Amino acid sequence: MALSRRTKQVLTVVAAVVVTLAAVFAFEFYRAFEKFGVEDCIHATFYPVLNALDEYEHDHGAPAASLAQLVPKYIPQIPSSDLVDLVEYSVVDGGQAWQLRLHSVALNPPRSYYCRSSDNYAVEEKARMIIRYHGRWVVLKD
Repeated sequence: MALSRRTKQVLTVVAAVVVTLAAVFAFEFYRAFEKFGVEDCIHATFYPVLNALDEYEHDHGAPAASLAQLVPKYIPQIPSSDLVDLVEYSVVDGGQAWQLRLHSVALNPPRSYYCRSSDNYAVEEKARMIIRYHGRWVVLKD
């Protein structure tokens, strides 16, 4: 059974559409996988800092004034990562809580990762939230 010229043209167009859709899906899957990999690496690198901040606060009844107070008792050193271009620590909520902010340009658009001991975020910040990551990190649009 021979296919008509018109049927061959339609099948060619359908095949092109299917291949294009598969390529778009594969690209989006790759980008999601890449994004997860970057965020997971950032999380894994700085998770010990979060634990150290929690332990320090538990032991002293107040947040650390700086990350330097965590070394060497709570962590051997403050970690760094090529994926993070800014590590910013501050005491917030009138001295009752701490905040760790990591900024990364590894993804486009750049992202800021926040972790707060109080988990209090202003309405404006909540409007900029992209995701919650591992229950502690909040990712905000820049």
